[in-house]
Amino acid sequence: MKTPSQPRAIYYIVAIQIWEYFSFYGMRALLILYLTHQLGFDDNHAISLFSAYASLVYVTPILGGWLADRLLGNRTAVIAGALLMTLGHVVLGIDTNSTFSLYLALAIIICGYGLFKSNISCLLGELYDENDHRRDGGFSLLYAAGNIGSIAAPIACGLAAQWYGWHVGFALAGGGMFIGLLIFLSGHRHFQSTRSMDKKALTSVKFALPVWSWLVVMLCLAPVFFTLLLENDWSGYLLAIVCLIAAQIIARMMIKFPEHRRALWQIVLLMFVGTLFWVLAQQGGST
Repeated sequence: MKTPSQPRAIYYIVAIQIWEYFSFYGMRALLILYLTHQLGFDDNHAISLFSAYASLVYVTPILGGWLADRLLGNRTAVIAGALLMTLGHVVLGIDTNSTFSLYLALAIIICGYGLFKSNISCLLGELYDENDHRRDGGFSLLYAAGNIGSIAAPIACGLAAQWYGWHVGFALAGGGMFIGLLIFLSGHRHFQSTRSMDKKALTSVKFALPVWSWLVVMLCLAPVFFTLLLENDWSGYLLAIVCLIAAQIIARMMIKFPEHRRALWQIVLLMFVGTLFWVLAQQGGST
């Protein structure tokens, strides 16, 4: 019996996933070396900045997921995130001697990562019905795509930086993200069944202005905010605040829904294990 094929849209998602991982891990492979060899950071300063950056790219998807769920839709959030990540790499590659360009570029990439990372998997999930047996195969393809990009990136970007300079290494990472975005956009017609922007919510008025205008303000101010966090090493305070808020939300849910308390504890355990795994995994960028 012939197995039904995957939705056509998945191949465009897989393509942009490959290039997103290529972009992220390519830049990650260069960052510490760039900070110490090009900008003259000492090891402690470089590792501290990398740690702040790595932490923030895993915090911002919380906000990115909320924006996609309430306003943008997963597809629009993925496109916006890819554009921001491309822009961040361009800023980083233009001036490789400026610490301000460094902080601004990392801040823009953080914003883009927040919009992209939390929504690419959700977009894939939208392609399937709840009981569609192809779902597991689709997510396996997505994870395999990420592995392909993350393996190729350090080699390609590392060699480019060594042979042609830092700006070429960073440009290659950003160019990969842009290629992935172009491929993704070329498959636009295959995503008609997915949820689009909530135009009614975007045009509604909050605090005397349309919601879309507040969103534009947020996207403009967010890089400035993260630049200040990175430059002043304040990211630890933000992470502490996020952890406290998350703990409060989980505690309130346990009180409000006692019948789901066991499941919530299981979620907390999985979150702890997942956090521990990614803390160890991100050591690859600094050790």
